[in-house]
Amino acid sequence: MELVREFERQMHNLRIGHTSFKRASRLEKKLGIRRLHLKLESENSSGTHKDRAALLYALDARKKGKDTLAAVTCGNYGAALAYVCSKLDMHCRVYVPSDFAATRNKDIEAFGGNIVITQGDYEAALNACVKDTLANGWYNANPGGPDKELAIYSYSFIAREIAQELGRQPDWISVPFGNGTILAGIWQGFRAMSMKPRIVGYSNNNSAIHGLVNKSRVPIPVEGLTITEVNEPLSGNFLLDDKEGMSAILESNGTAFEISDEELLKASKLIMDQEGLDILPASAGAITAITRLESRNHTFAAVITGRGHHS
Repeated sequence: MELVREFERQMHNLRIGHTSFKRASRLEKKLGIRRLHLKLESENSSGTHKDRAALLYALDARKKGKDTLAAVTCGNYGAALAYVCSKLDMHCRVYVPSDFAATRNKDIEAFGGNIVITQGDYEAALNACVKDTLANGWYNANPGGPDKELAIYSYSFIAREIAQELGRQPDWISVPFGNGTILAGIWQGFRAMSMKPRIVGYSNNNSAIHGLVNKSRVPIPVEGLTITEVNEPLSGNFLLDDKEGMSAILESNGTAFEISDEELLKASKLIMDQEGLDILPASAGAITAITRLESRNHTFAAVITGRGHHS
């Protein structure tokens, strides 16, 4: 409980959480959706929802007497970790796979993060990170790591904020799958309030979503996995919280969709045209996923993030 109280206090101090929940009236009219709200996680200090997990991990590390955190990133999580550590006078080492576009390396360095470029894919980078963490006594801040429940819990606050703003649960909530962590956390948050919105999860070149789309309860690796600058935040056959994320969708009686790069880019442009919001294409797919449902006659919430252009 002490850790949670400190988390809530520092969220306020570091401008993390309590992001806007915006009615998207123009998108409603354009797409024939009864009611659509956007949870603008781009308002977090480093530009994405991942500030939440980074903060709780950093506070846990400090409580355990560690001043250096280490984690793997394709960009956004590294920026979040570097931002939080800079504010708490801590250190972070951010491992970036060499075959990723790594569009936020400048942000990570600007926040004081130490970048380690590793050869190979995400899994290879994770292995290198874990090895160095153990050897140096650092804190393992990777989602899916030994303290994975903290990252999941940090995202439960998104559900709390949505319920407070809406005054009830949405009928559906659309969330990017990624590693499965944010989706699992949002579900945990709603269940803690005895609420059960249906979840629509989506991704692109992602083994968990590929499994769900093919009626499997376990991930199915994507053959010929293709990671691009557009789908990078969503993609992978090696996911850290895939079981938790898949369980959330299944328990909510939800569904899942695979959404192409072209559709993600189109959705991002649509949101800009209709609502004036500059949204990361990988995140804009939350709107595309809603349009794939059989009925749009519901109250929807979509969790979206910006392009991470915060300084």
